[in-house]
Amino acid sequence: MNDNTKDHTAASFAGPPQERLVVPLPEAMALQPVPSCAGSLGAADLSPVGGPGEARAGGSSPAGIPRADWEQLAAQHGTPYFLYDADQVRQRVQAVRNALEGTAQVYYAVKANPNLALLRSLVSHADGVDISSGGELVQAQLAGFDAASMSLAGPAKTSAELEAAIRAGVGCISMESVREIEECARIARRIGMAAHVSLRVNPLQLNRAFGMKMGGRAIQFGIDEEELPQAGARVLALSPWLDFQGIHAYVGSQCFDPAGIVEATRNTLRITRELEQASGLRCSKINLGGGFGVSHGQERRELDLAALAPELLPVLKAHRDTTPWPCTLIFELGRFLTAQAGIYVTRVVSRKASRGKLFLACDGGLNHHLGAAGTFGATMRSNFALCNLSRPQATPRVCSLAGPSCNPTDLLGVDALLPEPAEGDLLGVAMSGSYGLTASPILFLGRDTPAELVRTDGAVVVGRRRHTIADFN
Repeated sequence: MNDNTKDHTAASFAGPPQERLVVPLPEAMALQPVPSCAGSLGAADLSPVGGPGEARAGGSSPAGIPRADWEQLAAQHGTPYFLYDADQVRQRVQAVRNALEGTAQVYYAVKANPNLALLRSLVSHADGVDISSGGELVQAQLAGFDAASMSLAGPAKTSAELEAAIRAGVGCISMESVREIEECARIARRIGMAAHVSLRVNPLQLNRAFGMKMGGRAIQFGIDEEELPQAGARVLALSPWLDFQGIHAYVGSQCFDPAGIVEATRNTLRITRELEQASGLRCSKINLGGGFGVSHGQERRELDLAALAPELLPVLKAHRDTTPWPCTLIFELGRFLTAQAGIYVTRVVSRKASRGKLFLACDGGLNHHLGAAGTFGATMRSNFALCNLSRPQATPRVCSLAGPSCNPTDLLGVDALLPEPAEGDLLGVAMSGSYGLTASPILFLGRDTPAELVRTDGAVVVGRRRHTIADFN
């Protein structure tokens, strides 16, 4: 685990002093695990969202927080806003760690949610971070992560990003092509510092258990498996400027079948062994990727760690026990750790009936939460879990939640059944802890960005303040 175990109190979170607003929550309002959703923030007894008759309506406010507190946060920070529960993210990290029984490390994929306050809360819990740009490198450093426990991946890393990673001492820079191998060595030689590199592989095998497939076909990610021996030879030829670490494979995301994860792991370890035998390279770090599935809808479906462990652990232990040198196995997880720990809160501005359908126009939409509008990496649109935070016991009504833009796809919910909202009500979009604000077109229409609030150790702090369009000029 990362050696940095400093206690980050609420006062240490991001922003100048005037932005470090701490809102203590009474002990009775602390977020408590809810059996039906494993304590997911914004997903406790939520109203159904898929369509009429799919599930019951009603229920309490998310995570047992009374509706007055949602209004209090809205009064202090405006709407819309995001709220993330860092305590729950840490619990998720520990749950994965427990399931793996020490056979592999858990890295947090910063791209899922790069909020600085959230990152700081994970420094002493995650074993490291997966980053995808020079900006995420800086953000992870600001949070307190050691560069040696970072893994940098991405198909278009610039020369400036490669140099910054080498100078910082990033533990694994994933090489996505032979050209990048040559460029990384050139930079390392010029600045007189060795680059710690791994080879990202695009396997021949297509793993159909993953919803979004990022390997097993012609794709921009990684070096094709059949070209790996030549890539390994170039790494050897360019030592000592390239310090070889191992293999990186990320075959896809949103896998709900334990057998799919096991199959991907077996295949990556097979590729590793074959490369070692053919080239003489030693793989001391093997990034097995991630892709542990978690749904955003009311069904709260996710990869079952209890079912995964008995099948996966023997594979991991066998590799460890038969490797004659120290070898670290890594899983990089993002959405699986953070999705359930976030909620997006928006206010109903107006109600409108159109040809027999009820539309609720809200002050937030795809400009803040593109994923909830179904247009970020979704193969098929489906509603996120939704709830009426102001009046959870109202009579249920089928309605659609429209955002503020002039785009017909700006819909946070389509034909959703939830307690009938009135003008002024606060609505919650649950499962919003990943790929939310930073994966959205925040400058579209010039509306203010929402505040991002982070709850940790019983207090809510400002993780990122609101910004106007003028702030970006």
